[in-house]
Amino acid sequence: MDIRIVLSQMNVIVGDLPGNARKIIAEIKKADDMQADIILFPELTVCGYPPMDLILEADFVRANEKIINEIAAGTKNTIALVGCISRHDGKRWNSIAVMQNGKIIDFVRKTNLPTYDVFDELRYFEPNERVRPVPVTIRQKTVMLGIEICEDLWDERYHIKVTRELAEQGADIILNASASPYSRGKCRNRIARVREKVKQFKLPFIYVNLVGGQDELIFDGNSFAMDANGRIAVHLPSFEEATTCCRLTDGISDHPFVEKDIDEDEELYSALKTGIRDYFYKSGFKDAVIGLSGGIDSALVAVLAAEALGPDHVYAYALPSRFSSGHSLTDAELCARNLKIHYDVISIEPLYELFIRSLEKPFTGTVPGITEENLQARIRGTILMSIANKKNALLLTTGNKTELALGYCTMYGDMCGALAPISDMNKLEVYRLSRYINRLFAYDLIPESTLNKIPSAELAEGQYDPFDYDLVSPLVDDLLESDKSLDQIMADSGDPELVARVYELIRINEYKRWQAAPGLKVSAKAFGQGRRMPLVNHFKI
Repeated sequence: MDIRIVLSQMNVIVGDLPGNARKIIAEIKKADDMQADIILFPELTVCGYPPMDLILEADFVRANEKIINEIAAGTKNTIALVGCISRHDGKRWNSIAVMQNGKIIDFVRKTNLPTYDVFDELRYFEPNERVRPVPVTIRQKTVMLGIEICEDLWDERYHIKVTRELAEQGADIILNASASPYSRGKCRNRIARVREKVKQFKLPFIYVNLVGGQDELIFDGNSFAMDANGRIAVHLPSFEEATTCCRLTDGISDHPFVEKDIDEDEELYSALKTGIRDYFYKSGFKDAVIGLSGGIDSALVAVLAAEALGPDHVYAYALPSRFSSGHSLTDAELCARNLKIHYDVISIEPLYELFIRSLEKPFTGTVPGITEENLQARIRGTILMSIANKKNALLLTTGNKTELALGYCTMYGDMCGALAPISDMNKLEVYRLSRYINRLFAYDLIPESTLNKIPSAELAEGQYDPFDYDLVSPLVDDLLESDKSLDQIMADSGDPELVARVYELIRINEYKRWQAAPGLKVSAKAFGQGRRMPLVNHFKI
């Protein structure tokens, strides 16, 4: 049988039910105009993902139900599969509403509810325990739709194997509505997982994913249709809203087959720009403020902000002190000029001297050190936050994951900001992405001198960062992301003393991360809502 299916990967806003509904209705109309049989939307399209504790508010759930009924009332011949919250007997489900010809035919409920990393769905939803295909009529013929929701595909940790259950009960096609956040390499993993299912059950598989930024999370889209032979018929773009129609005849596509080449540097660059753009747009802000130090981290954040928001919406400030080097100012100015962003210099020296004089009495008898260094960072933070307030802008903080892990950052200083775009990238990844950007633009958009200098916070005379990032950055990632024991990591590293030191620094600096700006998640394990360590923690290995 010939079936025409529209894949609609959308960028929705959590809580904007009327706005999301308008987009859904417009997409359904497009599908009707294409004479499509089915249109598939991402998970929880109506309310946005993840709605978190909004789900616990009765008014929110009722508004979601009202919107779903309004969407259904406008449907015609095309069967619309719309992600929403459904209720029955006082319980809530993460659901797909199956609607056609002005009414809701059925609700399909999510079976496997994730409770790891950033996910906490058992807090909000009841798990479905009765998997079944949904019979629908397409051109006078009954077609069995095997509908599943996101985690139902990733069933290795669950006792109910949703795809298998659907296939064994006679599904003609599998359709998965997802809200799967981006992380490096994830798109390849999804395709490989779906191909395993197609090979096993000989059924075509349609996968539609959310796109856009939501708080710490970035959704990459990358929706695709795979025919029963395991060939990708359509593959929607990364980080863009897109709609396309796929035609299958007895499970086989006559489209030219697509196997998209995925460049991980390009994907990461697009992900970060998307996360910044949507954080600002969805929060109602247009302008960003950045402290541009002449170092690699702030240069990369400036590039990302200029590309995401437009150069005229980025205000960069160099904030030198007596310890700032001449090349730092030169590099900061050159970077700003390359990007065509606003740029100014504000010396912190007069304020620093005033603070030191004011603190002379309580500091009597002490040796200058870390307190005076942190004071410089806090003066900079105060200046940048004040400018951001005055301009109705958001301050971007520029720290990376390695620094945040080791506590090499100052609370109420360089940690000030509304968003930390690169806080889930280690120092080596910062260099790698910066070099990719220079290749992409075919000139040194980020000055080569910035890339080549020895990293320094420049808070004291002759100061350089106290880490060998080639060793420490991968080690931090290993400690945070791998399932290996500390003993195993020590054995693998060849330097158990360094491992012990880094482990202890990560452990004792949790208090800083609790007060850090939200960061954009791009790895398998980021600091933030997916890593919940106790603030007071005396456990040591």
